[in-house]
Amino acid sequence: MQKELKDVVVIGGGVVGTAILRKLSLYNLSIALVEKQPDLCEGASKANSGIIHTGFDAPPNSLEAKCLKRSRELWSDYTEQLKIPYIPCGAIMIATNDEEKEIIENKYIPNAEANGVHVEWLDRDEVLEMNPAVTDEVIGALSIPGEAICDPFTATRSYADLAAINGAEVLLGSGIVKINEADYGFTLYLDNGQEIKTRYIVNAAGVYSDQISRMIGDNSFTITPRKGQFILTEEEIEISQVILPVPTAKSKGTLISPVVFGGFLLGPTAEDQEDKEDNSTSAEGINQVLTSCEKLIPEAKKYETIRQFAGIRAVCSTGDYVIRPSEQNKQFIHAAGIRSTGLSASPGIAEEVAEQLEIAGLKLERNDAAKTETPNLFDDSDENVGEIICLCRTITKSEITNALEGPIPPTTIDGVKRRTGATLGECQGNCCIPKIMDILNEYDLNHELPLKGLKDSPIAVKGGR
Repeated sequence: MQKELKDVVVIGGGVVGTAILRKLSLYNLSIALVEKQPDLCEGASKANSGIIHTGFDAPPNSLEAKCLKRSRELWSDYTEQLKIPYIPCGAIMIATNDEEKEIIENKYIPNAEANGVHVEWLDRDEVLEMNPAVTDEVIGALSIPGEAICDPFTATRSYADLAAINGAEVLLGSGIVKINEADYGFTLYLDNGQEIKTRYIVNAAGVYSDQISRMIGDNSFTITPRKGQFILTEEEIEISQVILPVPTAKSKGTLISPVVFGGFLLGPTAEDQEDKEDNSTSAEGINQVLTSCEKLIPEAKKYETIRQFAGIRAVCSTGDYVIRPSEQNKQFIHAAGIRSTGLSASPGIAEEVAEQLEIAGLKLERNDAAKTETPNLFDDSDENVGEIICLCRTITKSEITNALEGPIPPTTIDGVKRRTGATLGECQGNCCIPKIMDILNEYDLNHELPLKGLKDSPIAVKGGR
């Protein structure tokens, strides 16, 4: 049982929750994050396009547009400080007829100008020079040079790693079953029998944020899960940028994008559903991705895929981000309704949440000893050589043991994948998973690390390991 009164507990171990934790770790606060899954980055944060959006198409004057604008000012420093793989490749929105061109000219160019995002029109020859694989039917495209791609796994982990280095506590495999209000704030009851007392709560629980909200009687918004199916291919595609369609009212549309760790991503679909955990793929969904992408790149249906996956994004009843105190208790701060731009807006969302906490009465006093940079997991020094475990991605045994000795060690095979890149290659782990399991077993015997899938108990990671 937790006896210490925390200043803030963040609920949710996705990219939004960990970004908030990182921000709060820069102050003199006692903070913790609770996540019901056995590892971080288990929800929408692991199954998205990996695109850093500028917000050119966000509704002007919306909270989403505000957070994206703040994030544009922060991402350069974040990628350097947190060692996040990042490629500023830009994006183009393809027009294949006069109607699509008119939509771009009348809607997206003025929208981008209202949000302070630089865009420009490219003619057909300019588009095909940079991206020869694009359809010959293209008549031009909107260029958004500020768009970029990054590794969402590293972003989520690095946010949390830095927070842990600065003393934050991260509780994995810890679902919340009840929240009681008290004179000091709240008591959280976890499904493992643990209790945490805290003055403030930040609700960053993604598709479950409405359910967490209802634990204190707040029914002010609802979340609808929307599935997006993706395809990953390692075919050679002659594009150098993110290729976007003209969006629909429901979705940004199915796109084709380079991936920072190799290959190309096609997707997503936009399928509203009731089940918040159904992230299955279907033949129908995969065919929809290929058919939609074929309109942008005619060869798309011929590509061989090495993986299909789906993510579930949170569609909020309010139509915008919900970042504010709860109507029931001002010490309970929502960071909810973050639909498809959570990765892109995470730095700005964290800034906004910190301000909301301060308005609610939390004193934010900067900790001069707090670190702002994470260590480099992929050390290229002479010591980081040896047996290659993942041939597809040239991942060595020392890189995996480095991850196991990091601030928040992996507890699953997927956790190793998201920290090192092992199993992400063409064989999708068929060759390296047995070796990784041997390393995990060996490490567990020597260090008594409870590993999910090998042992069943959740782990608690204390900051400053």
